[in-house]
Amino acid sequence: MLILNRRDFLKHATAFGALAATGIARGDSDAVGKPYPGWKPGEMDLHFVYTGCGENMFYRLPDGTAILNDTGEFYRPRDLDQVPLLPTPDRLGGDWMTRYIHRIYSEKTIDYALFSHWHSDHIGHATYDRKETPKANFRYRTTADGRKVNGFLCVAEDFSFKRYFDHQYPARGTYKTQDSSMALLAPWVEEQKGKGLIVEPFKVGALNQIALQRDPARYKDVFSIRNICANGVLWDGKGGAHDYAAEHVAVTKKDKIPQNELSMAFVIQYGKFRYYTGGDVGRRFKVKGGGEVNYEGLVGERVGPVTVCKMNHHGCSDSMDEAFVKQVRAQAYVACMWCPGQLAPKTLKTIMAYSDPAILPNLMPAKRKAKEINEPYMKNILVSHTAHVVVKVLPGGDAYRIYLLEARDESMNVLSVIEKAV
Repeated sequence: MLILNRRDFLKHATAFGALAATGIARGDSDAVGKPYPGWKPGEMDLHFVYTGCGENMFYRLPDGTAILNDTGEFYRPRDLDQVPLLPTPDRLGGDWMTRYIHRIYSEKTIDYALFSHWHSDHIGHATYDRKETPKANFRYRTTADGRKVNGFLCVAEDFSFKRYFDHQYPARGTYKTQDSSMALLAPWVEEQKGKGLIVEPFKVGALNQIALQRDPARYKDVFSIRNICANGVLWDGKGGAHDYAAEHVAVTKKDKIPQNELSMAFVIQYGKFRYYTGGDVGRRFKVKGGGEVNYEGLVGERVGPVTVCKMNHHGCSDSMDEAFVKQVRAQAYVACMWCPGQLAPKTLKTIMAYSDPAILPNLMPAKRKAKEINEPYMKNILVSHTAHVVVKVLPGGDAYRIYLLEARDESMNVLSVIEKAV
């Protein structure tokens, strides 16, 4: 392996971006310009797939267990000049996600479907008859039997699933703020339960409720998944949990809580490597005594330091609060973007105040890049044009690689790759 210090790495960085890194794998530099090498047993692949209309993640765990974590479908026509629908606008985002999974996964059954919260950019949506989902933001296709599908349901046309979790099951619609994504998904869940889909409540604080399904014994000493929060209930770090959402309702006498605050979050650990994902987890709840708590900060306390952090709420200015960032202090932050205002300058400045990380957005709009080119954080952003991001954790979990893959076509060609020690 060729080891470069920070200054030398920046000197040798390609046109695909610069990154604060501890090292780059000489052998894997041969991957640039070629299709992504794929997953092998013992590796863990975390795919962050760009479509231009939602957050889409697919994970392959060390024993081969496959997880789909959100598949969104929400359009902003006014932003298409900055945030393109890729590879082309001719297909739905959910269909592009389906095709991406087929390229990296040869099986027809996926072990888990996990959904962070009831928002269309994470699941898809059923109608445009609500303020949250106006007609201009709604696209779908009609199946042969007359159903309207987009987002996750496009994937479900091609793949079956063994297990399912969302942040609210079985109390769907708690706190009354979901958009029509729940109406899209709930009938599918009930139908699939009749066909053998295992559906359980997400147990906050549980260790390995979401677990390896193919060869768990091989990795029992080095792999785990910890449930952190869901539906406003947060693990207490010990054997219990606190329901901040219920307390908020009791104090305010208002039973509506934004879905972002209710997002499901969990941490995957493989050896030394730790990965956090928490949907759009929100920031504050009222508590007894007249005060309030910074919920996102409390989530950060329960999570602790991680290697890679999927940004809360796409890195928007109302997310990635200082109280959260100073706890997780990640080596790399991934921003799943579908709007030019996401990954806000405020967020970037907060992140840079606590670490010197890789910052991995799926895209950096040209107008923003030109405007912010002299900002200190720009040197840490590893992206030249829109790309899929893949984090590959190497066997044992002591090191990982970050790949950027071509998103403008389906070649899966590698644009750049680095390797870091945990």
